[in-house]
Amino acid sequence: MNRNTAPEIVKAKQLDLVLPQEIKLENDVTLFWMKEVKDESVKLEIEWYAGTKYQTKKLVAGFTNKLLLSGNATKSARTISEEIDFYGGFVQDEADKDHAAISIYGLRENISAIFRVFSDAFLSCEFPQKEFDEELNIALSRFKIDSEKVKFLCQRKFNACLFGTDNPYGQAAELSDFNALTREDLLAFYTSFYLNAKPVLFLVGDVDEKFIDEIRAWTSHLGKTKPVYEKKPAHSVTGRTYVEKKDAIQSAIRIGRIAVNKKHEDYFGLQVLDTILGGYFGSRLMANIREDKGYTYGIGSAVAVLEDQAYFFVSTEVAKEVTEATIHEIYVELDRLKNEPIPADELERVKNYMLGEFLRQSDGAAAMMDSFKNIWFNELNVSYYNDFIQAIHKITSDDLMNLAKKYFDRAHMVEVVAG
Repeated sequence: MNRNTAPEIVKAKQLDLVLPQEIKLENDVTLFWMKEVKDESVKLEIEWYAGTKYQTKKLVAGFTNKLLLSGNATKSARTISEEIDFYGGFVQDEADKDHAAISIYGLRENISAIFRVFSDAFLSCEFPQKEFDEELNIALSRFKIDSEKVKFLCQRKFNACLFGTDNPYGQAAELSDFNALTREDLLAFYTSFYLNAKPVLFLVGDVDEKFIDEIRAWTSHLGKTKPVYEKKPAHSVTGRTYVEKKDAIQSAIRIGRIAVNKKHEDYFGLQVLDTILGGYFGSRLMANIREDKGYTYGIGSAVAVLEDQAYFFVSTEVAKEVTEATIHEIYVELDRLKNEPIPADELERVKNYMLGEFLRQSDGAAAMMDSFKNIWFNELNVSYYNDFIQAIHKITSDDLMNLAKKYFDRAHMVEVVAG
């Protein structure tokens, strides 16, 4: 091997997505199982339609998911945690605006024992007052600390301006909502959206059929329907909105707009455009506002896709005295993309970066399952990733300039400055 010669660059042409086996369990619950794993690790993710958009009282969804293993008549939260620890497992909880999930990790030899501890605790959860009060105090303290941060204030106001406060995606909890929350609220949400509703399960691991039967038995205790949710329209407030924070030495800035989801014909191109603008370390926003002007440590942009909406945004934090200069430079970069062709070498660099990221994010069975979840929850074709890769190869500078003119019009932007 001649180490003085750089290896040949091989560009990704396709992604050979491995699809999981689909198994129907009791009560029409679906389990997706990826068995081909080279080690002893097992991950079972249980995902419910129980995100914050389903709640009728603020904070209920997140607290319910956080306290699913908080205890029952025979076991405390500590006992449940110690039993899972004994078998070498651990459990993670996660809740966002659309879904709530519990992920159970362990080794193949102990995964059944870990799951039995989880199953017993989940099915008989009583949300003990002591555990509820402790979690409430922790969350309240965290909320008060976050409320002093301009980034936190900016993000909350941006969501409200982007979606409208009558849209669940635009709502945020206030201090008074913590005082209004009760354990009875959690019990009611748990009964409706966990016990009486069906989840979707994603299993990665070389387990035996006996474990599948144990999961099947657990689903016999659940409901068989998917919660009904009526999609709410977004009502954006375009233009500048200020959030005053006295004595702040920095300003947080968010600029963005409602965009298109993964089914739209412009989505692939908008992702390429966003990467050039602020989607990687060598992006134009980083080169201009961080490296050249020195206004910030970091600045980025993204296209975020929720179940019912998608949006594009730029975000950063800067010293207060350069707030207006930073906003000016953000629009300079947006206008450049609208009016100037992207140089061939820059476009090639971004294409190579994105193709490399595709491969990195698809390495291993767990990553493959995450890729599949994206397809399943967004109701995309299984050719989605290969379509994306082909779109990256084909897109031209002219295509991107036309997209920039379509999506980067300042008149449609929501601007929020907190500080």
